[in-house]
Amino acid sequence: MNKSPEEIISLLNEKFSTNFNEWKRIDEKNVDKIFASIFTLNSIAEILSDKKTSIHHDICLRIFNEIIADTASSIYLSACAMDKPAHIILRRVLELGVASIYLWDMPHIVYAWQNHDHDLSFTDMIKHINDNGFKDYVKMQNNITSEFKIIDMRECQKIYGDLSDIVHGKITSFETDLPNKFLFDELDWKNFINLAENVLRLIIIANITRHNIRENVLASYSRSSEVIA
Repeated sequence: MNKSPEEIISLLNEKFSTNFNEWKRIDEKNVDKIFASIFTLNSIAEILSDKKTSIHHDICLRIFNEIIADTASSIYLSACAMDKPAHIILRRVLELGVASIYLWDMPHIVYAWQNHDHDLSFTDMIKHINDNGFKDYVKMQNNITSEFKIIDMRECQKIYGDLSDIVHGKITSFETDLPNKFLFDELDWKNFINLAENVLRLIIIANITRHNIRENVLASYSRSSEVIA
C-alpha cells in the first residue's frame, strides 16, 4: 500500500464520517430514552451527594460522571458504525454501574481500588449485591419491609458475557468477515440502542432500589419516569 500513515488515517476519517452522515439521514434515531437515562443518572449522583456520609463516597460519586461520558462516547461510536468499540465501552458502563452500588458500602475496597491497583471482579460485585445478608442490610437502613431485588443478576451476567465475547475477540464477534463490514446499518444501530437502554435501566433501577430514592429522582427530573416506570 503506497499510502502514508497520515493518508490512511484520513481515509478512515472519511469512511466513518460518511457513516455518521448516513446515521443523520435516518428518521428514527431513538436516542430520547438514552438521554433521559443520562440525565436520570446525573440526578441520582446529585441526590447521593446530599446523602453521603463518608469521605469515600466522593470517590463513588465520580463514577457517575464516567458512566455518563462513556455512554455518550459509545452512542457516538455506534452512530459512526464503529460497533466493536461501542460495545466495548458499553461493557465498561455496565461494570462501572455495578461498581457504583458495590463500592458505596465498601470503603476499604474503594481505597484498594484507587490506591493499590485492586481489580474489581464483576462476578464478585454482582454476587455481593444479590447476597441475602446485603439485602437485609439495605432493608434495615431504608426501613423496607417487603421483599425486593436490587439488580437482575441473570440479565446482568447475560449482557456482560455477550459484551465480554466482543472484548476478548471471540470469532463469533468478528466483523471483518461480513459483507457490509464497517458500514452504517440501521438495524445494528437500533440493536445497540436497545442494548444501551437495558444497561442504563439496570444501573438506574439498582441505584434507586439500593438507596430507596425513587421519589427523590422523580421529583428531581420528571422524565426519569420514562426510564424507571
